[in-house]
Amino acid sequence: MNRVNKTIFIFGLYSLLIGVVLLFIPHLILPLFNLPLSGEPWLNLLGFVLMCSSYYYLRSAFSGDIQFAKYTIHTRLTAPLVVAFLIATGKADWHFLSFGIIDGLGGIWTWYEVKNKKEQKRTEP
Repeated sequence: MNRVNKTIFIFGLYSLLIGVVLLFIPHLILPLFNLPLSGEPWLNLLGFVLMCSSYYYLRSAFSGDIQFAKYTIHTRLTAPLVVAFLIATGKADWHFLSFGIIDGLGGIWTWYEVKNKKEQKRTEP
């Protein structure tokens, strides 16, 4: 697995972990973000969607799909902006900032590795 796909693999594992927690044991994570334990199914469904998304990340990483990695950079760099907007408008607690930061840093890491891979190709004989 090349370095670009390794970034996608690690983000896929992170997404899978969050998805499993939200699907099966959301009561463990909700208090960390000052969210009420409502018992509504939308949170479990969100966990399932994250697990599905993580499947795409993991399969893409194993297949060596660089294009997918490039596409993820756009949305992962946007995540901190969306989270900051939600916090600024009072729709989310500051605790959500960690998700935006993780997504953003992951996007920067993937972008760096994609750029580094391009540079290596240019310098190869």
